[in-house]
Amino acid sequence: MKIRTLLVVALSVATFGCGGSKKAQQAQVAPQPDWVKARVSSPIYYYGIGAARKTFDVSQYQQAARQNALADMASEISISISSNSVLHAFESNLNFREDFTSTIRAQAQQDLEGYELVDTWDDLENYWVFYRLSKAQHQELKERRKNDAATRSLDFFTSGINSRGNGDIRIAMVQLIKALEPIKPYFSEPLPVEFNGQQIFLGNEIFKELSATLSQIEVVAQGDNISVKTGQRVTSDNLQFKTEFRRQGLVSGIPLVASYSERPIRNNKQRSSTAGLATFEIDLVRSIKSSETFTATFDIDDVLAEAGADPFIRKLVGRFTLPQGVIRLNISKPSFAIISREILLGEVLQPGYIEESFRKKAVEAGYVIKGEPSSADYTVRISAIANRRDDSGQFKNVSIEGVLSVEDSNGKSIYHLPLSGFSGRHFEHKQAGEEAFKEAQRRFEVTYFREIQEAISRR
Repeated sequence: MKIRTLLVVALSVATFGCGGSKKAQQAQVAPQPDWVKARVSSPIYYYGIGAARKTFDVSQYQQAARQNALADMASEISISISSNSVLHAFESNLNFREDFTSTIRAQAQQDLEGYELVDTWDDLENYWVFYRLSKAQHQELKERRKNDAATRSLDFFTSGINSRGNGDIRIAMVQLIKALEPIKPYFSEPLPVEFNGQQIFLGNEIFKELSATLSQIEVVAQGDNISVKTGQRVTSDNLQFKTEFRRQGLVSGIPLVASYSERPIRNNKQRSSTAGLATFEIDLVRSIKSSETFTATFDIDDVLAEAGADPFIRKLVGRFTLPQGVIRLNISKPSFAIISREILLGEVLQPGYIEESFRKKAVEAGYVIKGEPSSADYTVRISAIANRRDDSGQFKNVSIEGVLSVEDSNGKSIYHLPLSGFSGRHFEHKQAGEEAFKEAQRRFEVTYFREIQEAISRR
């Protein structure tokens, strides 16, 4: 009985202690302030309110709440789009405007200055922060930054206009793009400045001059059409482009990027020489089509990289149409001459089995067959001799030995294959030899002709 009494007393004390602790914790939480309950507003201040869930790391959740409060304050600062601003031209492009708004919000949060802590509040689970910023003070700081940005931008703009007048078109483009970076936070504003005795809207004027500069660059192909055969290379003598600037003539240092419709090429980026010329090469034409195109385009990415433009500026500048020149490649198939020596048990075959297969496949592929090697691009040499082998009972055995090769017009070998392993069995030697040649013929049509084509295209 005494033990039961002690147990009841102990449980009662424990229960009372827990309840008292909980009530003590609740008593420590201050009443929720009005700024937590409802959004506050003022004609004098911007407000920012942020909260974060409590964790074991006090400094971490307090810092998170402060950042959330500053982000909240930045979102309260409205962005209006002036009809004389850069962004006005993109009003129909919702994705671009959304990108701009999010970029400027992030920048505005970084640039917030002069804000002050009004209050903090926390309960058992969350921590709250309340900031405010004088609208007048913020506007004063913003105007100061905007004027500084406009001054730096105008310096780049002036340098770009002067470079263009001096014929340095690439540097002009670089400087004009650099002029965009300082004023990026103000693309929604008109930015009136004085330039050469006139008032201009700086952002719009930069874009106008960028567009005007690009529109006057010409990439002129030296020859609209060239003829080439499959398996040949196209040298720099045939892939030339001149870079010109209207009213100034040939200009140097213009970056070009080349593209070939058949496949990517190596060394596809060049800057025009002092003579205003850029040249390219195609190491090998492999196309089976009758034509391909080779295009050289003004390399805006090269200019953007030199200007150090960020992704947002790159996207903005990417709206321009770029000058380019095009050369058409008219592609023809090479020609072949055939020298064949196919012998069946001492009898020369005219025409030979393998020779007939080559002619058939070549005509199907659009190649031309010439009578003399001197007039052909390639010469096919076929040597195949069928001889008797040991008989097997009543069956007669015949097998082929020889060589299949292809050489170019300079006598250089591009394909060489020993012919062996083809055999035939029959009651008569002649029929056995014919079977051996037919086996070689099938292998040629399925495999060897394709290998010859690949050898030509790999040259």
